[in-house]
Amino acid sequence: MTVVPSGAPSALPAGLWERYRDLQRYVDWADTDLAHVTAAAPLLEKHFVRMVDDFYNRLQQHPAASRAITGGPTQIERLKRTLLGWLRELLSGVYDEDYVLRRWRIGLRHVAIGLPQVYTAAAMSRLRTGLASALAAEWTGDAAQLHSALVSLNKLIDLDLAIMSDAYETEHVQRQTEFERRRLDDVLHREKELSAGLLAHAQAAVLVLDRTGRIVRCNRFAESLLGCTGEPSLESQDWFSRFLKEEDQARLRNALLDPMQDTAEGRVQVTSTLEHDGVVRQLHWSAVPLLDGAGEAFAVLVVGHDITELYQAQQRALQAERLAAIGEMATGLAHESRNALQRIGANAEMLELEVEGNPTAANYLQRIQQAKDHLHCLLEEVRSYAAPVVLDRSPIRISEAWREAWQLLSAQRQGRDCELREHISATELMIEVDRFRIVQVFRNLLDNALAAAADPVKIDIWCETCRLGDRPGLRVRVRDNGPGLSPQQRQRIFEPFYTTKPTGTGLGMSIVQRLITAHGGAIRVNDVDGPGTEIAIDLPRHDAGEAT
Repeated sequence: MTVVPSGAPSALPAGLWERYRDLQRYVDWADTDLAHVTAAAPLLEKHFVRMVDDFYNRLQQHPAASRAITGGPTQIERLKRTLLGWLRELLSGVYDEDYVLRRWRIGLRHVAIGLPQVYTAAAMSRLRTGLASALAAEWTGDAAQLHSALVSLNKLIDLDLAIMSDAYETEHVQRQTEFERRRLDDVLHREKELSAGLLAHAQAAVLVLDRTGRIVRCNRFAESLLGCTGEPSLESQDWFSRFLKEEDQARLRNALLDPMQDTAEGRVQVTSTLEHDGVVRQLHWSAVPLLDGAGEAFAVLVVGHDITELYQAQQRALQAERLAAIGEMATGLAHESRNALQRIGANAEMLELEVEGNPTAANYLQRIQQAKDHLHCLLEEVRSYAAPVVLDRSPIRISEAWREAWQLLSAQRQGRDCELREHISATELMIEVDRFRIVQVFRNLLDNALAAAADPVKIDIWCETCRLGDRPGLRVRVRDNGPGLSPQQRQRIFEPFYTTKPTGTGLGMSIVQRLITAHGGAIRVNDVDGPGTEIAIDLPRHDAGEAT
């Protein structure tokens, strides 16, 4: 037996005394058993010291059992005294609540020192054998009385072993449960740290949706796509209507949220367009249901990758192929047509001399020259559109560009009631751009406004600061008071060769878009209240300085 631990309970655990009494009834412990034990006590006590020495001698010969003894001879001597006291208490005849508590504490101590319970049972067996042998050697009565005494002694030892085993199992289970709880808490903590780390640093939008499609959790990358880092503005929003095109919403909502759909076998994928702060992003989404232990979907995991750069690279490659084809065609066409146009011009000039004094014929010749000039202009514009955009950047005030463009349109404004109104809120107007190209952009926009609006023409230009992603920039909005654009015109305004003018080539706005994109900016048609068309241009500042 072992010493009682200092941290052992000072009071009997709830229900233990009742359980001990129930065990006594189970083994038929009676007053006759008490009488047998107390009668045997004087006969056995003279053998206690020898039995204790034998017990610990044998224990030290067994490596697994002796491993619990770490204090050397001093501890063994202390344990011998403890075992001697246990034997005396065993045969004392007093089996009250204090007695049961002390036996309970012994079981707790065995757990504390790490003694396997199997060795406790083996030790009790050795003590049982020793007590039985000693009692048989000292007994002077008949064999029947000896048998009765031995039965009572075995009952008492079984009751002691039951209480110590109960304490051992209870404490061991509690410690194992606590150990497992701590282990699981540690595993859970590691998993949470891993998940949090992945969410925090993943270069992808990670969202968890509830069964209605609303966002219940998202990472910083997803928030940064909308510029709402640090705010819970994405939470509780409907993911489908917030991030997906209208034509994709119903199909994906049905695929992910309808419990009748079998989405557990694979992922649902879709690409969407997201616009924020003037920057248009292409996002590739992959969504999969999260299943509980019963295999039922309780949420949806959605991961979105920003594929804008890949998309733009693909578009640039496609555009380059188209431009190369157009350029090749335009070059050949211009080469083949140049001589013919020159001959048309020369012959028209010669005819002017022949029809001098004939105003009708002179008018026809003038129309031929105009048609020739228009065809030449068309060929040059197509060739210019197909040519690569090479920028010669320099710092300028952005207001100088639109004012120069307005001046270049003086011939188109001749005889018309036109007004250009400026609304400048930006305090820093310097920007690093290709001056010639930006003047070309504003000339095209202002020319379109003059063509679209009837007199009196009112053209408003707003200039304000903006951000293109994480870069500072300037936003210029040009609005006319014309009839505005139809939905089809808004959709196709930047398509090559699309025009609403009777004599236009349809390349003007497409060239404007190419020039703005080459500057790292963005251009779009804004929604407006009332008539008119508003074109917004966002340009990054680069290193234009701080002058205003």
